[in-house]
Amino acid sequence: MNRAIARNLLALAAAVSCSKGSTPSAAANTVPEDPPPAAAPMDPIEAEAWAHAQSGEEEDRMRLADLVGCTSLRERAEVTAQRSTAIFAMRYCEDFSELPWLVTVASTGPDDEAAGALDTILDQAAQPRRQVDPEDAQELAEGCQGLLVLSRSARQARTKRVMAVRALRMLSDRGCVKRADIPVDFDAKN
Repeated sequence: MNRAIARNLLALAAAVSCSKGSTPSAAANTVPEDPPPAAAPMDPIEAEAWAHAQSGEEEDRMRLADLVGCTSLRERAEVTAQRSTAIFAMRYCEDFSELPWLVTVASTGPDDEAAGALDTILDQAAQPRRQVDPEDAQELAEGCQGLLVLSRSARQARTKRVMAVRALRMLSDRGCVKRADIPVDFDAKN
């Protein structure tokens, strides 16, 4: 029996036992998670594109995003040495499929990565909307909700909160957040 089936059976057993008023066993809570899928090995063309993009030239980052796509950028960002390059290359993504991940980095990542993620979010939000993948609506909504939480969090740095508000204002035209829900704490008139 593979791990996914075993995990589903244990979850089902826990749900049934919970519905009968008992608590799930400790074994149900200790099911090992499947490791995240490893990124495929890089071919020489992709490796060269990463090397060029890591030099910091915008044209090279744009070429990298075009070559590998946004999902691959996200997968390669699991390698710490490639994360910053992936974050900055994502500004050239044509959809919002990685917006929730960028918001997570902006909220919880180290300061340099968080600032890069917020810059990338602002760049993506400023681009005219092209309907290339209507299925990115869920990621756009999740990302906007994450930005809304970030913008309202008193524990976050003011700079992060201001950038989140700026991004939300640009994204509100896309319907992922109501303009009235966006904090106005940072407006000059307040």
